[in-house]
Amino acid sequence: MRDDGIGVEVARSLRKLSLGRQVVVLERQVADLSLLAYAKEASKLIIVDAAESGSPPGTIVRFAMDEPPARRLRIRFSHELGLSEFAALVTESGIPLSSVTIVGIEPSDCGPGEGLSKPVADALPTLLKTVIGEIKSGRGRAKPRVRP
Repeated sequence: MRDDGIGVEVARSLRKLSLGRQVVVLERQVADLSLLAYAKEASKLIIVDAAESGSPPGTIVRFAMDEPPARRLRIRFSHELGLSEFAALVTESGIPLSSVTIVGIEPSDCGPGEGLSKPVADALPTLLKTVIGEIKSGRGRAKPRVRP
């Protein structure tokens, strides 16, 4: 699904980089409970997905789950599990919300089809830099690598 596949695109791009053995890149079509197992073993979980905020397409948003988003935000992974439900499950699992960061991008086209829309594709390099910055800010606190 067009821009709805941004998380998969970012995961594939990150796998091509040398991020270190402590960084595990997971590719998921939807956020599900299996993420909690990884979050328990990690010092930081970064979720990258389409995020509808009413901003222009290609706009990047970032927030830790313990911070209220600046605007009402709809994360596209809510098809299976809503953001508030995921936050409740994270908390119930004993994982600090501050260790979970959402990096989203305003989609232009989430309809059927292949490839990213032009505004989202044009913003991909900036989105990757944002995610890499988040990864680097979590280094030094990482627990041993969890193998998928």
